[in-house]
Amino acid sequence: MFFLFSKILLFVISPFTWIFVLLLFALFTKKTNRKRNYLIICTFILILFSNEFLFNEVERKWEAPPSKYENLDKYDYAILLGGFSSYDTAYSKVKFTETADRFCQTIQLYEQKKVRKILISGGSGSILHQDETEADKIKDFLKSLHVPESDIIMEMTSRNTHENALNTASYLKKHDVKAKCVLITSAQHMPRAYGCFKKEGLNVTAYSTNFLAFQRRYDLDILVIPKSYILTRWECLIKEWVGYFSYKIAGYL
Repeated sequence: MFFLFSKILLFVISPFTWIFVLLLFALFTKKTNRKRNYLIICTFILILFSNEFLFNEVERKWEAPPSKYENLDKYDYAILLGGFSSYDTAYSKVKFTETADRFCQTIQLYEQKKVRKILISGGSGSILHQDETEADKIKDFLKSLHVPESDIIMEMTSRNTHENALNTASYLKKHDVKAKCVLITSAQHMPRAYGCFKKEGLNVTAYSTNFLAFQRRYDLDILVIPKSYILTRWECLIKEWVGYFSYKIAGYL
């Protein structure tokens, strides 16, 4: 129920949804003043949520800070959270998304002997296709890179961050209770993920990837020119906010 509710809530709070609804109201209302007001509010939301400078300032405050590679210890497990790939059934191959930096960073840590094993946590994030698990496909991909199967642990039942932590903790407490782990996910997602894993009593070090924020710049195009992709980034950030505070209320953090 929590999983389904989170999907519905994300749709409701999305800037795209509000813009679309306001445009519909403006289209079907017969009162001139009300039509104008709807269009003004819609324009304001569109300008606000497409401003790169504003988004960057907020994102910089939210993202978990980076870790210097040379300062990392050696770990028993790299806990790699899913959500960075999909599977193309037509061509039978893995397709990576823009968040695949976490996967690349995990491979580097493994190749440089910073971690002994890779624990992939990620089931299906789809409401309708629960049988399509990300971890299973990524395991095959890792094996194609000559990572030994004995160094790959799969946790394929999780549908959200809380279940990532809960199910990973269950595995480690059963097989390696004193394991030292590095948690790898995007910088935007790390505050919620790290909180969940610590709540489950795991010894984890945060290793953030896929940073969206950049050093403050006052370029004209950043300050003034609207950008459509910023709308999508706001949607992801708002999703994290809702997820974080929902988890707080639910006692997952």
